Amino acid sequence: MSVVAPKLQLPIDPYDVNGYKFGQSIRSKVILIARHLGDDILANPGTEVRAIGDGTVVWSEMRVGSQQKKNWGGIVIIEHEHKTTGALFYSVYGHLDALAMKQGDAAHIGDLVGAVAKGSTPQNGYWELAHLHFGIYTGSWNNVVLPGWLRPFAGRTKLSWWQDPKPFVEGYNS
Repeated sequence: MSVVAPKLQLPIDPYDVNGYKFGQSIRSKVILIARHLGDDILANPGTEVRAIGDGTVVWSEMRVGSQQKKNWGGIVIIEHEHKTTGALFYSVYGHLDALAMKQGDAAHIGDLVGAVAKGSTPQNGYWELAHLHFGIYTGSWNNVVLPGWLRPFAGRTKLSWWQDPKPFVEGYNS
């Protein structure tokens, strides 16, 4: 059952995109490898990450990966219902330690989702730097974990199903 989000807030304070930005292209010489589907906010390990709005947790899992094949580490995905359109959208929080929510939990704006994990650990998916990956997904939910990167020809997602997170949150409240 979807839950209307009357307002939204950013998940971490300060919200300073000092890693990969939404839509940023990653290339190997001239070949596009991927486009980033969220904002990476470098933060100290243990920094609290909060739910951006009211909703329901549809995914909560530790996806540790390995040093050779990086992954999400701790990931939580919350479903929200848009206050004016009724459309569903999803907030994605990746590279978390100490997941504070499990699938099926009710989320309220400002609730603790988890904490930023230390770099190069299973909890952050073996990425070198401690950071929060935060994304907004507006496509349909198929009960599968969402990707953090759009890879050419992978077919798992479309860039049009993702929103630039900070403008989405800030525009929601106006």
